[in-house]
Amino acid sequence: MRGDLVIVRAYGDIPLVCWVWDENGKGVWVTDETQFRLLSGGRGGHEPQLGFPRTDVFQFRPDLLSAIERSRDDGEWDWNLLTPY
Repeated sequence: MRGDLVIVRAYGDIPLVCWVWDENGKGVWVTDETQFRLLSGGRGGHEPQLGFPRTDVFQFRPDLLSAIERSRDDGEWDWNLLTPY
């Protein structure tokens, strides 16, 4: 649903926290917080969301934020901790 926070599996298996803009049966389109606010307010001009297959989008868990930050530095992340979106 538009506005949901999610964790996406980005290039290199890096977990990123993003905001959902749109979705369908095949994929989920996400953006960052700044662009989400612009788009929501009708000030986006264009819609630079990124599309991800549903298999690479997971429910957001705030308790994992520090682990996500650490994984960007050391490259270690356990995707089994997450629930598909």
